[in-house]
Amino acid sequence: MKPQKRLVDPFYFPGNPVGCLLIHGFSGSPSEMRYLGEQLASLGWTVLGIRLSGHGTTPEQMAKTRWEDWVKDAEAGVAELRKSCSNVIGMGLSMGGLLALHLATLDLIDGLVSMNSPMLLADRRTQYVRLIRPFRKFVTKPKSQIVAHVPSDYRLTQSKPERFVYDKIPIDSLISLNKAIHKVRRELKHIKCPALLMQSRKDFTVDPASVQIIRKNIQACETEVLYWEHSGHILTLGTEREEVALKVHEFLQRYNEVL
Repeated sequence: MKPQKRLVDPFYFPGNPVGCLLIHGFSGSPSEMRYLGEQLASLGWTVLGIRLSGHGTTPEQMAKTRWEDWVKDAEAGVAELRKSCSNVIGMGLSMGGLLALHLATLDLIDGLVSMNSPMLLADRRTQYVRLIRPFRKFVTKPKSQIVAHVPSDYRLTQSKPERFVYDKIPIDSLISLNKAIHKVRRELKHIKCPALLMQSRKDFTVDPASVQIIRKNIQACETEVLYWEHSGHILTLGTEREEVALKVHEFLQRYNEVL
């Protein structure tokens, strides 16, 4: 199925000197972050939503990419925002949050918003996916993950945003993600910038214990943890999406003067 161009294209909204780098999740697309980006842009912030290599095309294209490719994409996004913004805040959902955390460990961003970032995956079988690599190249996603807890009104009303995501995952890319999770977890102690950590209670993709692991390991800066009681993994498109955008805006306001 060919994705709609609007769902997979990167987006940019110019605004004030604080740039927000929005990074979507593993096997997802910029559509996961567009609603948040539009809300932040309407409040005056500069917004860049990137598309990670291999995403928004086909699973076969994604199979050619690894963590190192996605890191380069995120770093390029920071560099692009630095052209017009004095401060850059990394904001990511799921693996996008993992990338934002990674950027912070390298001191490349001035603040971060992590949403349902994985330190532990809910399905423990993913840790052993390398064992089936000799026999299969892809694993099929459960239907519950494909719809990803997006409210039904998103699919019924054209004015509501939709989401494009793959229905199968390249095993090699998943193996790379597993390695990245362990790598970033070891590096969390190097983060020094202000951090807003969000976690959905009804996340069936990332173990909700992940957010406390992140918080425990980030000790050199001020961190805030917010739990969302009614949202699933795709927090940016869930029933609490408006409140999520507002909390991100408040975080930006709070730290804008000290960044």
